[in-house]
Amino acid sequence: MRSISSLEEERVTLRKRIAAATGSSGAGLMLANRPSKSGTVSGKDRIDWKSLSAQLASAQEGSGIGDMRAMMNFQQRLEKMTKEEMADALDEIAGLDLPEATRAMLESMIIDPLIALDPEMALKRFADRIQSDPDGVGWQLSNALKQWAKNDLSAATAWFDKQIADGNFESKTLDGRSDMRLQFEGALMESLLASDPDAAARRLADLPEDQRREVLQQISFGELSEESRTAYANLVRGLVPADEREGSFAHIATELVNSGDYSDVSAFLDGVRATPAERAAAAMDAADSKLEQLAMEGKVTAKDVDEMRAWLKLQAPDQIDSITGKALAEAAQERGKFKFGDAAALALQYHQSSGNDDVLVAFLESYSARSNLPKAKHLADMIKDDARREEILKGLN
Repeated sequence: MRSISSLEEERVTLRKRIAAATGSSGAGLMLANRPSKSGTVSGKDRIDWKSLSAQLASAQEGSGIGDMRAMMNFQQRLEKMTKEEMADALDEIAGLDLPEATRAMLESMIIDPLIALDPEMALKRFADRIQSDPDGVGWQLSNALKQWAKNDLSAATAWFDKQIADGNFESKTLDGRSDMRLQFEGALMESLLASDPDAAARRLADLPEDQRREVLQQISFGELSEESRTAYANLVRGLVPADEREGSFAHIATELVNSGDYSDVSAFLDGVRATPAERAAAAMDAADSKLEQLAMEGKVTAKDVDEMRAWLKLQAPDQIDSITGKALAEAAQERGKFKFGDAAALALQYHQSSGNDDVLVAFLESYSARSNLPKAKHLADMIKDDARREEILKGLN
């Protein structure tokens, strides 16, 4: 989630720079007179992909308004291209003498809009790249299967099952695990949850137990309907190994709190009638994620912690103090303005107000504390219980 947040910030910055360039005249896309195989684009409008790749690379590096304008113009051109024109462009790019990284950049920019127009076409064209390029085209094509399944679940399922039968998702690792298959299974599972939960359960049951939780975690829970969320929870409870179920609920809580607030997590837990253990696991991860998110944006204040503790009182009343300590320690590991000293001051404040040692003990059991030994040891002296204090000090030495 931190990586996604960082990329999102870069995207927003890029959009602002593109907007600033709007209205300025100057160099746009460099064009070349090349015939189109599909006949849908006139020669004078053909894109010189080699020149464009250099412009886009410069734009990504922020080296000039002209290059930023090139990227803006290119995005506008993509929006107007037909799927046949995109197929021609991909053929042309494949035949150019370009560095592999440059070729991959151009392909990735075209594949997403192609998926939006015709996910089936994208899948069939690049099926041989699913395993050879899992982090690039393969990752994008799992989204193509997801979109195709929304339009034609039967055809998408049949295509995927044939790929599996033909060995295109066989694992090359000793443990027999194919990460790409799990990602594609998750993409298909989202539509199955909405249309046929029983079929979703059968498909999940066919996978090894130790891979089921990860398949479910490929699904964007926030996009599911209330009925699909209930079906999802039933799959977790019925098919995910017992020792991993609470982790599944924690994963959902993290996703929801990062895209909203505690109320979204509460609605989810109430909607699926979560057990006390499921609520506690979800509450711990939601609290960690929320304070980490706040720490990335700026400071974590006592007001933020009070709001978190008020919510924890409803979800995990017996663990309010320990979750508070752990969440503060996790937040102090972020690269923002919220430092270990800030977190330690808040931990001490809630230690004193709570009347027990749980906040400080949980705070000092963290990696953050072991990375700040002098301050952590000083804080450990505040622990009232002799045995717990000695145990913490021992761990800090």
